[in-house]
Amino acid sequence: DGFSVQELGGDLIFLSLDGLRTIAGTEKIGDVELGTLSKPIQRRIQDVVANRANITSTVIRGKSQYRIFYPTSATEIAASVRGVLGTLKRTPQGGVGFEWADIKGLKPSSMDSDFISGVEYVIEGGFDGYVRQQESTTVFTFDGENIIALYRSPDLSLGDAGIRKLMQRVILNYEVEGTIAAELRIRYDSDSIDVPQPEALDITSPGGTAVYGAAASLYASAVYGSSGTPVFRQSIEGSGFLIAVKINHNSSNRPFTLNSYQFEFTPGGRR
Repeated sequence: DGFSVQELGGDLIFLSLDGLRTIAGTEKIGDVELGTLSKPIQRRIQDVVANRANITSTVIRGKSQYRIFYPTSATEIAASVRGVLGTLKRTPQGGVGFEWADIKGLKPSSMDSDFISGVEYVIEGGFDGYVRQQESTTVFTFDGENIIALYRSPDLSLGDAGIRKLMQRVILNYEVEGTIAAELRIRYDSDSIDVPQPEALDITSPGGTAVYGAAASLYASAVYGSSGTPVFRQSIEGSGFLIAVKINHNSSNRPFTLNSYQFEFTPGGRR
């Protein structure tokens, strides 16, 4: 699709029938999988391909991010329109790969981005005839409503799927930009209804951390030299053969970045 072609990370990304691909990976003879970036979200790509009549895309260079939107029609309600975000991230092994996410609520007919006097602007044209600027808000809501963000990790076997894990603690490392309000949920055995699931835990803002621009960062009350990357260590209950972390963020506060999470557990019996 011609409206999906964008340059990011020194390569061209485009949408083909089997997913989002790169020119460099596709031109390597026999390396079919190397060129396909979107295998982890293949189900979503099938929706994109099915609605490719209204595709538009752009890149956010400051975030190393590729965005593609695919409204089903010009009359579709904006709140139900989905898009796909692909962000270049460094992997734990030292390489570079894409992380994928869904986005809802934007219904662009066409998009573009570029630098003007050194400032990046992301512009979209709507089916309603209006031109809007993305990435421009000074508040952390969307049309006055809270922005709901969800993260769920894969179901982890922690070495052996046949051994029950008696969970003790979860340790989160996250980076904040200000006050946060989010919930942490531990999910056992792929959210099985036959397994008791613990109640949600509140992820608190780090006390005393000074962040420039945050209302809570007051002179003479913030801690000098404090870190904006706190560690959240929380006792958890329950047990299961598989475990996952789920984080819900539904507030008008600033966003935060989850850097890592670890589990402490005692091995139980084998099934």
